[in-house]
Amino acid sequence: MNAKETRAGQLYADVLETFGRKQHLDNVQVLLNLFLAAMGKPLPAYATVKSPTALSRFLNHAPWNVTAMIRVMRHHAHSQLKAYRKRCVGRSPRLELMVDLTSIAKEGRFEGLGDWMHTLNSVHGVHVVLLYLCCGELRLPWSFLIWRGKGQPSPTQLALKLLRGLPSEVRNISKTIHLLADAGFSSTAFIQGVNALKFAGFIGMRADRKTSAGQRLRDIMTSGRRIEVHDLPGVPLWITWVWLPAKKGDAQERRFIVSTVPRTTQVIKRSGKRRWKIEALFKTLKSRFGFGKFGQHSKRGVLRFLCLSVLSFLLCHFEFLDRPDPGDPAWPNWGKLARYVRQKFLAEVRLAELALEINTLNAVQDAFIRM
Repeated sequence: MNAKETRAGQLYADVLETFGRKQHLDNVQVLLNLFLAAMGKPLPAYATVKSPTALSRFLNHAPWNVTAMIRVMRHHAHSQLKAYRKRCVGRSPRLELMVDLTSIAKEGRFEGLGDWMHTLNSVHGVHVVLLYLCCGELRLPWSFLIWRGKGQPSPTQLALKLLRGLPSEVRNISKTIHLLADAGFSSTAFIQGVNALKFAGFIGMRADRKTSAGQRLRDIMTSGRRIEVHDLPGVPLWITWVWLPAKKGDAQERRFIVSTVPRTTQVIKRSGKRRWKIEALFKTLKSRFGFGKFGQHSKRGVLRFLCLSVLSFLLCHFEFLDRPDPGDPAWPNWGKLARYVRQKFLAEVRLAELALEINTLNAVQDAFIRM
């Protein structure tokens, strides 16, 4: 099979077409080779076939259009979503939207990042709000925004902006779309925004939040009960909770989940727990594809770095969807998968790397023999 006929191959080819200059094309391939090594540290300093300085200049200063690359990624994500739902037999899997914030800790001075660097929840660095789409076997990071600190739109407002920015074709893809979020997104404005968008929200909520009757959520003993919180009068919510496994020496922790639509206790629990998919995404992006390991000191460089990390995830995910063995697990071995994608699409870069290494080994051996 021609590599371009696969989903990953089509995405890869379309991304490369957004680069008009051969120099830029070579640079992005060398960078993708670093990202798809899946070691979690795709830094220009580790490149051998291109100088680290050239790659840094490519990320921070070169005039290439990252917006065009983002459009290609979204187009392929949207196309896969439509195609997947179309070929499903019977009832299509429900579309789930997940929003969450992840913090990228940074030490030292990043003066070029300006209002991107802040301390939140005791973490100093860059804080990213990301929108993640899941439908059946599809896992699609859609878009992200950077929190710019106090006095600017809050993470909750950024999450609503991401949701409102979804194309109408996605928002209207089914009658009911589930929106999953943790307690950090349980503000009055966020719940009102979710209702306005006509999503079915399953949202975490703090245990000390009060109902309109003055009762704290932690004191509620009836699961599935209809409530109104004190700062959302007239907006019905249905509450339940899940127990998290106890850590050694600690008591079990109860996490509350509210639904903006009437659902049974089991449905609310099951839907609320599915929010952890986005935590798995963050873990994979950071541990395998270097999300947040940037060393760039410019906003442009950081944005491009983060987009290349997400692109690497999508390439691997699309390759996984085309796997010949249907018995593979739902969440693959990302290291093994990424290295296969690298060998498949970036063989020339790898061969150039190996040739340099062989030359270096031969030079060392020759010097040793002459001693």
